[in-house]
Amino acid sequence: MTDPYINQNSVLINKLGITDYDELNRAEQMIGHVKLQNLNQIKITSFNEELIQDIHGFIFKDIFAWAGNYRVTPLFKEELVLPRYSVPYSEPKMISHDLNKRLEDVNNTKWSGMSEEELTMLFARKMALVWKVHPFRDGNTRTIVSFSYLFAREYGFNMDMNVFIDNLMRIYKEEKIVRYSIRDKFVLASLDDKDYPEVQALAKVYKKAINNYRQ
Repeated sequence: MTDPYINQNSVLINKLGITDYDELNRAEQMIGHVKLQNLNQIKITSFNEELIQDIHGFIFKDIFAWAGNYRVTPLFKEELVLPRYSVPYSEPKMISHDLNKRLEDVNNTKWSGMSEEELTMLFARKMALVWKVHPFRDGNTRTIVSFSYLFAREYGFNMDMNVFIDNLMRIYKEEKIVRYSIRDKFVLASLDDKDYPEVQALAKVYKKAINNYRQ
């Protein structure tokens, strides 16, 4: 199936008219940084799929015409942390169903009475499963990070958004990875139970965000 989201250079079609992959990435980072610092502009009535769409639309409306709309094509993304393997994202026709199922689980969880360690491990796992749906063609990690931030604020374990912004990109030194991105950590935390998901790395980011906010 032809991907309707990309141009002849395999770059996402965008409102900015950018046809270079790296240039578009830089523009997304710059615009996204500002949007992530201003999430309080989003009106919240419920932590449901409409909020997920609103968040994506808020962050990406200046870049993509389809911001806030679910993707219409399947996704396969070979992961650096899972060589030659892609996370099995939801099929387009199942996005709404799967997202509602995951969000119902998140909303029905009792988020009080746990240790910080228990809270962050559970929160990381459940947010990773929301992320695994991957409802949009691009921008899913920033959307779910933003949802996490807003949800945690509502339920009394506030987080520092700057921790998430700082973890969006991988860090390299002498061509070697010295820190993986938060997306890499979502990938590992979202694995099926039979594949032994690695939740600790993502939980540490959430834990740091909580502790930084307290300070």
